[in-house]
Amino acid sequence: MAEKTVLEVQPRTVMGKANKRLRREGFIPANVYGHKETPTPIQLDAVTFDRLRRQHAARNIITLRLPDAPEQTALVRHVQHAPTGEVLHVDFTRVSMRERLEVKVPLHFVGVAPGVKVEGGVLLHLLDSLAVECAASAIVESLDVDITALTDIDSTLHAKDVKLPARYKLITDPEEPIVKVSAPRVELPETAPTEAAEAAPAETPAAAAEEEAE
Repeated sequence: MAEKTVLEVQPRTVMGKANKRLRREGFIPANVYGHKETPTPIQLDAVTFDRLRRQHAARNIITLRLPDAPEQTALVRHVQHAPTGEVLHVDFTRVSMRERLEVKVPLHFVGVAPGVKVEGGVLLHLLDSLAVECAASAIVESLDVDITALTDIDSTLHAKDVKLPARYKLITDPEEPIVKVSAPRVELPETAPTEAAEAAPAETPAAAAEEEAE
């Protein structure tokens, strides 16, 4: 199970264009939706949220802690970015720890593929996460994928080959390839033109016509 992630947030009283001032002050405007409750406008510290994203903790269930209010468990559903990469807005969705959710869990490749070490192949990561359905309380940080079964060139593991925790349901197509050993690319040496070819003058259309006439 993923570790509990707590995010301190504050109620937000400004809306619309006034959110620009919030961003200048180092806050990100956000909303919390879901569970047939009234959407809650909040604001969060931009540096703290960036740290969560760098640690990949923003993929987990997040406990939103507001002053003088009950804690809420939520998932990040949408992050709006500016062309510069700055986070402009975040949408959270309330979740119950007992409900089942469809989420994407990152893949963690472990082991050494003999097809790479022995056969000289190249390991290609075709997917970096799997879509699964599980209880909110059972979301894990990542799913381990043992690549020691990749013994030959063109050996491939598919989504169905990943061992899932109990009570997980695979949503990704089971036949979707996730990692394979590809043959190394062979670069052919450039061939230099022969001396005879270099010495021979190029035949002009006029010369060719004269030869045909003779």
